[in-house]
Amino acid sequence: MIVDKILRQFIEVAMFKNVSHAANKLCLSQPTLTHNMKKLEENLGVQLLERTSSGVTTTQYGELLLEQAQMMQRIYDNTLLKMAAIKARQAQSLRMGSGHAWWYMFVRDCFNRYREQHATVNIHIDLGNHLRLMDLLLGGDIDLFIGHEIQGLNPKAGITFLPLFATADTLFARQDHPLQGHAVRPDDLLDYPCVELTPDETRYQHMVADMQQKKLTRNRQHLAERVIWSTNSMMSAIDMVNDSDAVMLTYPRCMAGYFARYGIAPLNMESHNVCTVGMYLIREKADAPQVQQMLALMRQHIERLGPQLQ
Repeated sequence: MIVDKILRQFIEVAMFKNVSHAANKLCLSQPTLTHNMKKLEENLGVQLLERTSSGVTTTQYGELLLEQAQMMQRIYDNTLLKMAAIKARQAQSLRMGSGHAWWYMFVRDCFNRYREQHATVNIHIDLGNHLRLMDLLLGGDIDLFIGHEIQGLNPKAGITFLPLFATADTLFARQDHPLQGHAVRPDDLLDYPCVELTPDETRYQHMVADMQQKKLTRNRQHLAERVIWSTNSMMSAIDMVNDSDAVMLTYPRCMAGYFARYGIAPLNMESHNVCTVGMYLIREKADAPQVQQMLALMRQHIERLGPQLQ
């Protein structure tokens, strides 16, 4: 319940036991404050204050009202604090997406830093394929996501791409795979199944105006002629690679350190595809405080990592 302004004035008069001193604190004239106290007494039908030569004292009714009014004021002030906290939480809340590789390389550290700075803020992280994340971004389900630059992205999408760094993709297989230890050509891959982590889903391909580049890449890898196992789980992909002669399709070379924990290593390919990684966001939200703070954190971590991301 909101404490009436006259009740607030009464609290000050009762605490100071002096109308003049209370008026000075409240920035009111003494006649105005005296009038308000008399009006309060009339409305309640009881005498709250007794006038003395040195000021005022509270009656039995005044003591009761002072106790209850102070309680109401504490409840109201506490409510305002809680509302301010909710407002701040909503203003700084962050919903973001990331590819699995970037979560491991730097997004996880940025998340930890952000939550340390905003301990009461809600944060949602979505990991997956960049076209799926783009769909979530356009639908308003996330505020931003980190991923490869999407070639041929439909310009009508209304999004902004902020480049962060360039990286190279390669292929991975278990450390004792027959292809490990020598230069690998595209034709050498034909005899082995491939594992595709977070593949593009047909329902999201409408966001790409020109699919020709993706088709050319897949043709170079002879995917139409090979067995493909696909998954949206990093751990499932690792198991598939370790439990067979399968080769993991192009994935950021900087993940070699992570995969080494699971006995998986990059193949020695004749060439590597270089691509740009950056932040995607809705243009209208580019200046939002939470977006700018996360962007600053990412740039700091990327600068620190440097060559590790290449």
